[in-house]
Amino acid sequence: MKHRIQIPSWVRQHRYPYTSWREIPENKLQELRNGLARFLTARPVVSIVIPVWNEEKNLVRTLSTFASMEIPVPTELIIVNNNSTDATQEILDKLGVRTVMETRQGIAHARLAGLRASRGEYELCGDGDSMYPPRWIKTMLRALQQEDVTCVYGNYSFLPTARSSRVALGAYEIMAESLFEFRRLRREFLNVRGANFGFRTAEGIAVKGFEMPVTRVFDNDEKSGKFVVFGEDGRMGRKLGELGKLKLVRSPHARIWTSSRRLLKDGS
Repeated sequence: MKHRIQIPSWVRQHRYPYTSWREIPENKLQELRNGLARFLTARPVVSIVIPVWNEEKNLVRTLSTFASMEIPVPTELIIVNNNSTDATQEILDKLGVRTVMETRQGIAHARLAGLRASRGEYELCGDGDSMYPPRWIKTMLRALQQEDVTCVYGNYSFLPTARSSRVALGAYEIMAESLFEFRRLRREFLNVRGANFGFRTAEGIAVKGFEMPVTRVFDNDEKSGKFVVFGEDGRMGRKLGELGKLKLVRSPHARIWTSSRRLLKDGS
């Protein structure tokens, strides 16, 4: 239980004490640029795609986790900017990250643009408000290379805020994951979440999993006429599940840490 309540040391090292990314010293920014430059490869085996919309407050810590990540095979990092109006693009330019601009608003459009821009044999999907463990690429890729597996996904934990304690969030996660285990018996695709899953790029394109008739916006309000019950991530999981097996990667090296803002907003 203790390891589920405490925040791992690798997470703490990326939680910068600055109130704004502009306060980060130039030598630290250069360190991030150097780490992220490793993803500027001409022949990637893996493509990591992260859609973002106004993630100025979270993006640097997300990119920091990638800057220090182990890269077992040539890997590219693609950030899809979905019409951000804050300093998101300025941060990406400052850190030298490959960016794709998607002007159609909606996370499915952003994920689809990233998929079409991917050059790797495998694609791993993430979010701009999440933090990824050092062996995430290696762990997810090893699971995805197993026979008959067409989609892999991992669990996630929430970062505490002034409104939520880590103990309460940890208890919530344990209960939620119990539900996820039950759901694996039927409709496992609903467990596939966009912040932490992967598949073979060619199969993702073939099944058209991100081509949604109606797409979620990033702040998906139930009262909105564009509210979508099942998102593009679950749809991709369902389509890939028709080709082969979905696989939950239980390793702590596949567990990401993400913002609790949507959980608290929903009041779940």
